[in-house]
Amino acid sequence: MDSYRGAGPGGITQVCGAVGSIDTRSDRNGDDPPRRAAAQTAPDGRHPARKLGLTLALTVLLFVCVELALQVRSHIRYGQSVFNALTAETRYVEHPETGLQTLRPDHVFRGNQVEIRTNSLGLRSEPITVDKPPATVRIAVVGASTVMGAYAATNEETFSYRLEALLDAGDKTTDFQVINAGIAGYDLHDQRRMIEKLILPFDVDLIVIYPGFNDFAAYCRNDAATATKAMERVGLPLLQSPEWLLSVELVRKNTVSLRTAPESGATYIPAHGIDLSPYRAKLDGLLAAAKATGARVVIATNARAYRPEQALDEQLRLSETARYYTPCFDISGLHTLYDRHNREIAAAAARHEVSLVPLGERIPGGRSYFVDASHFSSGGEQMAAEQLHRHFIDHALIARD
Repeated sequence: MDSYRGAGPGGITQVCGAVGSIDTRSDRNGDDPPRRAAAQTAPDGRHPARKLGLTLALTVLLFVCVELALQVRSHIRYGQSVFNALTAETRYVEHPETGLQTLRPDHVFRGNQVEIRTNSLGLRSEPITVDKPPATVRIAVVGASTVMGAYAATNEETFSYRLEALLDAGDKTTDFQVINAGIAGYDLHDQRRMIEKLILPFDVDLIVIYPGFNDFAAYCRNDAATATKAMERVGLPLLQSPEWLLSVELVRKNTVSLRTAPESGATYIPAHGIDLSPYRAKLDGLLAAAKATGARVVIATNARAYRPEQALDEQLRLSETARYYTPCFDISGLHTLYDRHNREIAAAAARHEVSLVPLGERIPGGRSYFVDASHFSSGGEQMAAEQLHRHFIDHALIARD
């Protein structure tokens, strides 16, 4: 990783600046009269073709410069870029014993905005032993990127760590260990496997589940799959850019408002007609697996930055990442979709007789609590920790066995 520190924006600017200084005029032949004469007598179609080729070459070079600059920027800010793959230092790896995708174990990913420290399990959490010490209460918080702390500057900024600090401050006779078992990209099935394969051996007393929104993207993938099959039927080529290209992602993310504007002519799926039975079945499986560990179980509804009571332009601004990942729903459809899923979470909690924390209602929307549509800011991390702590106290969930 250190080998890339010299590849700063200044060096990239010099390279890209050189691209802009290249003279693309077709009659640039210096002071060589024979070459000038040859150029003047060349067939009419020759210069446009050469000019087109040079333009294409410069366009590709400019694209490479932009992509390189974005990769360096990502590496400096978050310690994550294509350079990690080139040095076999990717952030996510397959856990050798469980087959789960986790963070790279025993590693520190340093950026000037986010630092992620991992333990031997590949979790953004403190080291933990299988044997639980006396007078200890262990709590595992299971989820996806919001639990992991996608935008938390340090491990200490995540709501799991803050929750542990609140618990320790309130009870000096008990040692609380809160395990951050969140991995970006996890859906309900992944969270179930996390509990069954990684959390189970650690004798946890309480499992907290914050399901997140990753299952929602499947609705739009199914819609896209229908379009893909139609393209295949008429023999159209299917082109797809590599997932690591930040320039393509940047363009897509920054054109969400244009592509989803009312006048764009985009068509949307009616959220009220989505079949939630697969989601319901996965929720049931997740809660059954959590209860099978013998731990007490808490599940929370999902919070979001944008709310129906906000002005429409504010809703659109706050929901941009949600509309990026689930582009087949408009803003009204997203509200319906999220509310329906939160009701499913509440119903599943009742069916399985587990405790429900309505974080979707208790954490206010807006930039004070969210970085984007669903990931917590520092204020949101603190609010989530406080709400969980209060729920534990009110429902006597943290007494030692």
